[in-house]
Amino acid sequence: MERMNKNSKELMDDPFLLASWIAKSMAGELSDEELQLLDEWRMASERNRRLYDRIVSREGRESKQKHFTAFDKFSGWQGYSKKLRKTEKKAIRWRVFLRYAAVLLIPLGVAVYGVLHSGEETVSLANLNAITPGGARAELVLPSGEVVDLVAKSGVISRGENTVINNEGKTLSYKSTGNQVPMDSLRYNEVIVPKGGEYQLVLSDGTLVYLNSMTKVRFPEHFSEKCREVEVCGEAFFEVAKDKHVPFIVKTGAYDITVLGTRFNVTAYADDNLSMTTLVEGVVAISGEGVGTARTLRPNEQFVLDRVSGNADVKTVDVNYFTAWKDGMFRFRDVRLEEIMRVVERWYDMTVVYEDESVKDLHFGFNMGRHETIEPLLRIFELNGRVKIEREGKVLKIKRGR
Repeated sequence: MERMNKNSKELMDDPFLLASWIAKSMAGELSDEELQLLDEWRMASERNRRLYDRIVSREGRESKQKHFTAFDKFSGWQGYSKKLRKTEKKAIRWRVFLRYAAVLLIPLGVAVYGVLHSGEETVSLANLNAITPGGARAELVLPSGEVVDLVAKSGVISRGENTVINNEGKTLSYKSTGNQVPMDSLRYNEVIVPKGGEYQLVLSDGTLVYLNSMTKVRFPEHFSEKCREVEVCGEAFFEVAKDKHVPFIVKTGAYDITVLGTRFNVTAYADDNLSMTTLVEGVVAISGEGVGTARTLRPNEQFVLDRVSGNADVKTVDVNYFTAWKDGMFRFRDVRLEEIMRVVERWYDMTVVYEDESVKDLHFGFNMGRHETIEPLLRIFELNGRVKIEREGKVLKIKRGR
């Protein structure tokens, strides 16, 4: 904790360190601790958020490049050092940062000197053409077939003999008010999260489920005394309530996952060739016709099934890259552009067209919040010049750069 506080103070006081961390974050090279500190700085004030967005956005790119080309980089660094030695006052350091932070972003090709030199802090948010991120939106399908828009309707949705269904904020919860019911009396509900949506679900046993874009989950309003079983198509993160007497089973289109109490991520989109289960905590068993021999996963292991070839494998992974979405983050390291863009399409509710098929195999890595407009993300792809992206409404056209 002492080290964290020290680093936090250094970040707030040292514009050189701050600018370098912004550069590293755009390249996906920050450690978890550094990323947390940078996020804390960015969210500490509206001023910080505007400055961060300005650095990584496309807005004013041509004017930034023009000013940067005329900027003497060596003199700029000398000026920064001289200013920093003259005073330790935070306000002065901020003015220095606004003038010289561009030097630190040169390796990434972000020519921001013009904006920073001008000292401007106002960022126009009124962009009618902006592609905005997804948010909390979903539909509930009741046993009767009635469809409930969870954005439009909040509060108690249903009060039955055994369960109360309540919707608040971005969480739909099922509270048990009676005994478990027989298997032949189960009443099934569905929650459907559209493209550009996310939602949270608390099942009647207390299990918490995070639902990503284009995901459908089917489940009983109240579990039976013998089994807790749900069906998932899409992507979901489960925090399963422990009950050693009643196993919890997640059924996907390719295999089943059996647990007693654990935390894991399931990616099982119908239009993806790969289905994956990533274990964060506990133990899960993978079984099913397409799996062959049942597999047991330990923490930090991932089961991957290629539904085209039938190949199945278990590998050790950094789980943070596969669960970041539930915490509002994009986190990728050395991932194919096509795979990243598939995630982008679902979250921003848009379509990607490749004018050069070869760019699909280019690899990228970055960390950024996914509750931002799409512009900063697109700039990350274009920074090294390997691709060019044109936007026409809700369509992104990608072609090879230099």
